[in-house]
Amino acid sequence: MSHLSEEKKQEILKDKLIQLWSNGYLSEEEYMKVVEANRSFIEDRDHKKRNVEEGKKDEVIQVAAEPLQTKSKEPAKTPKKKVKTAEQIRERNITWSLIIGVSLLLITGLIVATSQWDQMGAGLKVFSISFVSLFFLGLSYITGRFLKITQTAFAFLTLGSLLIPIVILAIGYFDLFGSYLSLFGEGKYLLGLLGTLIPLPLYIRNAYAHSSRLYVWISLVFLSLAVGFALGALPLNVDAFYLMLMIYNASLLLVYVRFKDSKRWQLFLKEVPLYAQLNLVLSTVLLLFFFESGVFYSFNLLLTASIYMAMVFVYKTKEYQFVFSVMVVYAVYQLVEHSPLQSVDVTVYAVVGLIYLGFANVFKNHRFIEKVFRYTSGVVSFFAFIYISYESIALRGEEGSWFLLAAYGIITANYLILSNLTKHPVFAYMSPVFFFVTLWQLWELTKSGPLFLFMFIGASVLLVYVGLLTKQRSLKSVQDSSFYVSVFVLIACIAYSLNELFYGYSSLMFLIIAILAYLVKRKTVSKDIKETTYWIQPVTLCLSAVLFYNPLVNLYPSYEEGLALPFHLAVAGISLLAIHYGWVRFKEKGLAKSTFYVGQGTYILAMILLLNNAQIDPVVIRPLLLFVGIGMMGGLVQYSKERLLWVLVSIVTLSFYTSLLDTFAFETFSSFVIYMSFAPVLLILIGEIGEKNRLELRPYFYGTAHILLPLIIAAIMLDQINVPTIHPLVLCVPLSLYGFSTFLAKREWEIKLMLYGFLTVLFFLISTLPSYYRWWTTVPNEYAFYLTSIVITGIWGAAPYVWKRRMEWYAIPFSILGLFLLITRFEDIPTIELLPILSYVCLIQFFLHRREWSLVRFIPLLMMIDLLEKVSNGWEHELLIIALVGCIVTLLAAGRFFHRLLIGSGVKVDAYSWTALVYLFYLNTVTAMDENVWIRIIPVLLAGLWFFLNASKWPQPLGNKIFYTAGVISLYTSYSLVLLDYREWIPDLIEAELQVLPVLVILSFLRGRKWKEYPYMMNHIQFGVVLLVAAYLVIDAIQSHTIWDAWMIGGLSLISMILGMQFRIKSYFFVGMGVLIFNVIYQTRPYWGNVPWWVYLLLAGLLLIGIASYNEWQKQRSVSEKPVERKLKRLWLSLKKWN
Repeated sequence: MSHLSEEKKQEILKDKLIQLWSNGYLSEEEYMKVVEANRSFIEDRDHKKRNVEEGKKDEVIQVAAEPLQTKSKEPAKTPKKKVKTAEQIRERNITWSLIIGVSLLLITGLIVATSQWDQMGAGLKVFSISFVSLFFLGLSYITGRFLKITQTAFAFLTLGSLLIPIVILAIGYFDLFGSYLSLFGEGKYLLGLLGTLIPLPLYIRNAYAHSSRLYVWISLVFLSLAVGFALGALPLNVDAFYLMLMIYNASLLLVYVRFKDSKRWQLFLKEVPLYAQLNLVLSTVLLLFFFESGVFYSFNLLLTASIYMAMVFVYKTKEYQFVFSVMVVYAVYQLVEHSPLQSVDVTVYAVVGLIYLGFANVFKNHRFIEKVFRYTSGVVSFFAFIYISYESIALRGEEGSWFLLAAYGIITANYLILSNLTKHPVFAYMSPVFFFVTLWQLWELTKSGPLFLFMFIGASVLLVYVGLLTKQRSLKSVQDSSFYVSVFVLIACIAYSLNELFYGYSSLMFLIIAILAYLVKRKTVSKDIKETTYWIQPVTLCLSAVLFYNPLVNLYPSYEEGLALPFHLAVAGISLLAIHYGWVRFKEKGLAKSTFYVGQGTYILAMILLLNNAQIDPVVIRPLLLFVGIGMMGGLVQYSKERLLWVLVSIVTLSFYTSLLDTFAFETFSSFVIYMSFAPVLLILIGEIGEKNRLELRPYFYGTAHILLPLIIAAIMLDQINVPTIHPLVLCVPLSLYGFSTFLAKREWEIKLMLYGFLTVLFFLISTLPSYYRWWTTVPNEYAFYLTSIVITGIWGAAPYVWKRRMEWYAIPFSILGLFLLITRFEDIPTIELLPILSYVCLIQFFLHRREWSLVRFIPLLMMIDLLEKVSNGWEHELLIIALVGCIVTLLAAGRFFHRLLIGSGVKVDAYSWTALVYLFYLNTVTAMDENVWIRIIPVLLAGLWFFLNASKWPQPLGNKIFYTAGVISLYTSYSLVLLDYREWIPDLIEAELQVLPVLVILSFLRGRKWKEYPYMMNHIQFGVVLLVAAYLVIDAIQSHTIWDAWMIGGLSLISMILGMQFRIKSYFFVGMGVLIFNVIYQTRPYWGNVPWWVYLLLAGLLLIGIASYNEWQKQRSVSEKPVERKLKRLWLSLKKWN
């Protein structure tokens, strides 16, 4: 607390002592003794300091200021959030209470007034506004003089004083002073003068009384408005009016210079420099309000701008320069638009940027001003371009104009000069941009060829001459920007040409870019650009060759038939490879490398296009291209030294093998599938043979073969759907390949993948072979899963342990899928099928217990619900209920046998017990509509049994308590269902009590037996339950609306209060008291229910004002004068000890 001032420490000590005395920890004598001791300590300490610090007159002020002086000498610290004291919070609350109370009173008055506003006369309306103003001024006087709340008093004073000119405005609006002195009459300026002069003395007085900057500015604004309205009321022309305004502005500056050192006027004079700029704007607004003249307005703006520029040097404020720049631009616009200069407006606007460069040259000795004018020149030139472009496009219909060309040329030259003067990158880029704008305008006037080609040639010239070869100093500043902007224009021109399908032009432009790329590579010194040209050169050559295809087809249409685009791309790729060898000969390693890869990519694209091109010859040309492609891909592997690219060799080999289908004329689907089934054999054979020479070749050919195998298997299985044309034994080919690969695989994931492929093909063979020979027709096809699972189980039994673990990963999901398909087939399941399906479930559970996959056990157990649903379609209702109860009991027994906990460590879960809960929900849907209530409560009783049995299977005591509580709630639910079924036998008077009062008994029982370790939580729960029970009983009594219900509610609330006092339970006591009070209020509703609603609003406002006033009055009293508060606090302390 060392950072607190002495006064803060004394306030904190005083608050602490008051709290201790109010809560009974200190007696009144002890409190006074401590206060007296603290006062004596402070006097002694001050006396010692007074002897040491001589020459200081006011010791109290010095002690309060001492920590502040010490803090000023310390290094700056991170500011901390200001913590309000209790007294500040109290004052804030009082202030807000007053504000809200006054607002409610105003709203009440507004409601009453608006309901009668149309019937009020003009005088009465003005009187109402005046009354509101006086009301706020009165509140300001009361809160400031008596309650000492200065902030609130100032707020009310501001509201009241600002309503005074509104009153005068209302008088003029309602013509209370006659039509002359009205808002729209001839004396409107005189009315404005009255509205500004009458409240001005009050505003000046408030400014001095409160030292308020707000009232200083209001006074200055009203003084300027008064001068403006006074001049407006005089018969002055526009020149005299503006002269008088400027004299007034100059007078303000003169007064500031003359009296700026005077302490008497310091409050107003220190705001004059900042107000001066607002006053200039205000003067201009007044000028526009009274007079309108475009040319004269432009000269006034220039004059005002000159004043602003003078203020830059008078007040040493650089910001006024920006106002000067804006006003000059606006003045030029007004001058051009309202003078003969409008005919050449575009050229004049372009010259404005150069004018600012002239200003920069004039003020070259002032660095900041010069810099700002240069940047302003760039900004103004940009907006001039926007405007003259808008003029050209929107207003003049895009007509070419030599004036417009000259304007664009001037803007280009302006930015070129700026780029040399400032070296700023923005100006360096704007110069070439506007060069192309000028070039575009030149094309508009000459129409020399297509626009995109004209711009492309211009960009090429700019790139070569300025971007690469220039030696002139004036162009060096835009060399890099010209290079990049030219590149952008080149790209845009080619994009447009391609979009418009001008393939001949596009081919030519790509060829030019290839040449430009080589020139850039030779001339540039940038490493990044040079490396980029290594790729741009071959890519653009390739694109030029490819785009030449369309003009070539137009010249020779036969070229498209038989050869087509893939052949053209292949020739382009081979040509690029030839260029690659040329670059190698000339020792251009970078270009040689990029050209090689681009040529390879082009040939790959040619082979890809073979997939969907019907024009190429399928018998000779397609296999020939693919055969050459094998060699091309081999060369790619050799050149790049990347073993992964053997994948491309294997894919092209497979494609070549597939292309021979047309050569050998295989036309039927069966011949196609049988022919393709040996493609994986070929690939694996090549992999085995190639392993002897190149070890890296084998895995990629194997991978391609095994990617193809599932597609072949899918084709064979598709053939088996309707009338099979392929013998299922063809599956022995992929089966043999999977088996062969399983034993040759080395890595674990490869072994598992091949093994699972083998087992899957085995399932396909088992499922299709009987169907092909029609061995069974009555047995559903889904039993193929069941039979395959048995075969897999047999293989599993004969396999070693490692292979068993691998096969289990396949057998479990496969068997679950088979069980799902068996159960969910679209037909009813006869009862006789329960045995094989249950055996299937037991087989799955056997594997799951071996793997200890407890979460997966849910799946077959939950599927049994669907099985019971389908099997029970022919059963009696009672038989289904018995079966479900038997299943639930069996699952609970299995859960007790296999699991000690409901949720164990890791992912171990008692699937049997949790599934039993799901069966309970299903049993509830079965019994929910039964007429016999004893049948309907079977699921609820079983749920209670489930909770009681599994309560001990929680390792945490809290889980045991929750389950025990849930079991008790289940029993209460059963009781409620039975009570609801026999409700006609129960009197209406006690029906609601029989429903909800047992809840209180159950809550007390659970609190004493199970939840006694959680008293705090149970207190809240008990309060909520008692409150809900009371609300339910009250609502029931209101709906019944009999005297007996009122007596019963009153008796129960009285008993609740007695029990609460006897056993010291707050919930029973307060809820009983609340219900008793509500009962009394409800019974007396006819007496207070007919009062108008706005009366409550009025009472609320008066209450808030009264509370705020009372608290402010209490704040001034001593602690010993508050005996009622002490007794209430002691009573509250004793109530805190209740449950």
